[in-house]
Formats: sequence, C-alpha cells, structure tokens
Amino acid sequence: MFPVPTVADAYRVAIAEHCRYEIAADVVKAAVTEGLKSRSADGDLATNEQAEREFWADLIRQLCPCSEGFQACFYTLFEHFAKPTSWKCFPDVAELLSGLAKLDLKLAIASNFDSRLNTVCDGLGDLAGISCRIISSQVGFRKPAPEFFSAVVDILNIPAENILLVGDDLINDVQGAVNAGFQSAWICRSPSKDINVPDGVLMLTDLRQLQDILKPLTYGEQARMA
Repeated sequence: MFPVPTVADAYRVAIAEHCRYEIAADVVKAAVTEGLKSRSADGDLATNEQAEREFWADLIRQLCPCSEGFQACFYTLFEHFAKPTSWKCFPDVAELLSGLAKLDLKLAIASNFDSRLNTVCDGLGDLAGISCRIISSQVGFRKPAPEFFSAVVDILNIPAENILLVGDDLINDVQGAVNAGFQSAWICRSPSKDINVPDGVLMLTDLRQLQDILKPLTYGEQARMA
C-alpha cells in the first residue's frame, strides 16, 4: 500500500497549517527517508507503541524549527496516517490475493508499523481479510531484527524455511528474511540495473507474478507475507 497524498505532501500541509512554517516536499521526503534508513541501521531495533510515537514526533521537530503548533501538528499527522482513506493498495494486490485465496496458504502481514495498521487494514477492502498481522510495535522489535522474524515463526507456527516473505525493502524485508532462513521475494516496481539481489531471492515487478511461481508448489506449510 502507499499513502495518498504522499507523506511529504501531508507533512508539508500540516506543518504550514499548524506551525506556520513553509517547507518543501523534497526536504520532507529526504528527512523521512534518511530517518527510516538510520533507524533500521541502528544496533538497537527494539520498539513499542511509545517509541513509534516518539520517532515521528522527533521527525516533526527536526523539520520544524519552532515549537508553536507542534502538538497540534503531530496529532494531525499521527491521526492522518491511521485513517484507511489516507492509503491505497497497488492495483496488483487485489488480483494476487484473490488468486492466493484459492490455495492452501496461510496469509499474514508483517510490518514495521504500530497499532494504527489494524485500523488501516480493516478499512482497506483488499487487506481486511488478512487477519494475521505481525506488527513491530507489538512484537517489540523492528525488521530486520532477528527477534522480529523469530516472532513470525512462532506466531505462524511454520518452519522458517517454509515461509515466503515478500517485501519492498532490501534490508528490512529481503536481507532480514534471508538471514532468518526464510524464502524471500523483492517487489521492485521500478527496477534498476545497479541493484544486486541476494542469491535465491525472487525479484518481482508486479505481485501477480507470484501466482505462477506459487502454483506448482505444495502449500500445506507455506505462508505468504507482505
């Protein structure tokens, strides 16, 4: 899924409204990207609901030099991204899930998010049917922490080697899954020739490609993760 409007535009509008400070969308995008990248590279990947709130609050403080209006800005943005109407699924999601529903698969969502993800998924028709949601703030660790992937194994009660994790982040999703002994697929809708995918990892440009890959397999103990 992806945010609509973009994260950068939502932040730009909220900061202008509540903090009376004009900031360019590309500045916001760069700060969010760098913040998430640095956080994943941090040796301490432990998290909880409060830690997630503090991360996003600190990001707003970084973007806006004045404290006036900060609380209202933070509340507006935090609530904005809790709304299903602020997100959309990619067009290939519905068709893939429709096809997988006919197979003997356990489906789950494994995400670096917080409890807001439940509200978002409940309101998105394509994802509402996936009731198993493994969320970092509830597990206590963010991907790519080994503890996160251990929790996935425990919750699904499936051996690591029989779990296929499909994600769009090479470090958090793909490398984390490979290190944990999972099968892994990388969804990259805008592929680059300069990117090296780990050996044995599937590379997808469209999620519907998974249907033809999975059909020949035995599904009794397989799980598809997003």
